[in-house]
Amino acid sequence: FDLYGADFVARFSDFTSPLVLTVQPGEISKCYETKQRLERAMLRAQCSRDSLIIALGGGVVGDLAGFVAATYMRGIPFIQVPTSLLAMVDSSIGGKTGIDTPEGKNLIGAFWQPLRVYIDPMFLKTLPVRELRNGLAECIKMFAIGDSEMFSKLENEEVDFQKPEYKELLAEVIAKSASMKADIVTRDEREGGVRSLLNFGHTIGHAIEGMLSDVLLHGECVAIGMIKEAELSRGLGHLSSADVARLKKICQLHGLPVAMPARLKIDDLMEKMAVDKKNTASGQKRCVLLKSIGVPFEPRATAVPDDMIKLLLSRSISVSPSSSPISGRIRVPGSKSISNRALLLAALGSGTCRISGLLHSDDTKVMMNAITTLGIASFEWENNGEVVVVHGGGGKRIRRTKITDESSCELQEPVEVYLGNAGTASRFLTTVCTMIDAGDSHKAQTLLQGNHRMYVRPVR
Repeated sequence: FDLYGADFVARFSDFTSPLVLTVQPGEISKCYETKQRLERAMLRAQCSRDSLIIALGGGVVGDLAGFVAATYMRGIPFIQVPTSLLAMVDSSIGGKTGIDTPEGKNLIGAFWQPLRVYIDPMFLKTLPVRELRNGLAECIKMFAIGDSEMFSKLENEEVDFQKPEYKELLAEVIAKSASMKADIVTRDEREGGVRSLLNFGHTIGHAIEGMLSDVLLHGECVAIGMIKEAELSRGLGHLSSADVARLKKICQLHGLPVAMPARLKIDDLMEKMAVDKKNTASGQKRCVLLKSIGVPFEPRATAVPDDMIKLLLSRSISVSPSSSPISGRIRVPGSKSISNRALLLAALGSGTCRISGLLHSDDTKVMMNAITTLGIASFEWENNGEVVVVHGGGGKRIRRTKITDESSCELQEPVEVYLGNAGTASRFLTTVCTMIDAGDSHKAQTLLQGNHRMYVRPVR
């Protein structure tokens, strides 16, 4: 208001003298106390049902002014004039208004559509860089759920929207984001279906924001939430690792955080998510899942079990052997490291495991050959090579023999495993070889060898 307020108010001087009310910047103003102060000021000024509220400011001002408009004398009209990128592309469009409570964000509010939304990128000239990035997170969100072409435009180059050469791109980003949201809101004003897609990154993001609003901005929390919900999509078998990496790259490129703050506790986050507006009637949490960049898994937020979310948010997990043989099927994202891990876990387990989506690479072949050479599991293929069937030996080395003649055989020692230059396989197998049970051969040895490059690579 200090920058534009006086000039803005002066434009009305020919026909009215508007009541000017201001609030402190930041989410701290989105509360009962501020709303009550504004309403009482309007009552003292004898504002009537014919009055009009104009919200000049960012998302906090728009949400707060809209909620006041929705409830003052049971509803009066209002207009949005957003001055931040976040408000221009997101909060000013769609009629969501509200305030925060200690229990969570925007839990008290109303759907109240503005008469008009006036967007002028001129306001962004004085916006701090961090605030621009804050708003850009919502643009990335929009393109991640519905416009892969615009996503591609932003993922390969760091953009400084305050420079003249990016003026046209900025206008395109704002126009595309705003029109996408307007289209979705027109089809689903009350968030009964497709509008819930706009919450990509917000289930987890709002929980983070509810605990760290004094440290992180809304868009920064949403950026972390998008990465985590994309990882959730991958974990459920809907999204590729490559697309998760693209999303992480674009956020990092534009100065947005992607890692969960270490100080947060999972139980506290789950408690915040427990009062999310998107939850089902039974309390199950909903997240927006992706199939690919620009394509959601389904046209609405998806109910996800708590244990899946907890697993996603955990920094580490404990894996304990099963008391009975394990048989199952897993789908592996196209990753060399994860493919090798899946092969080893299946090989060390007792039972049969079917793995699909295994990365076909030289390192994966080296790992399978090594497992076979060690004799800790056996393999076969199904569905024309699409599925590898692993028969795990339970962590025990199967006795390997070599034929000396038709009637005798002896234990082959040491077991030599050639790994070429497969560094990932060598790191994993060094540990595995110390774990496996050689049976009654107490002097069993394993020798891991590689090519000349392997001998000069650092061991980590």
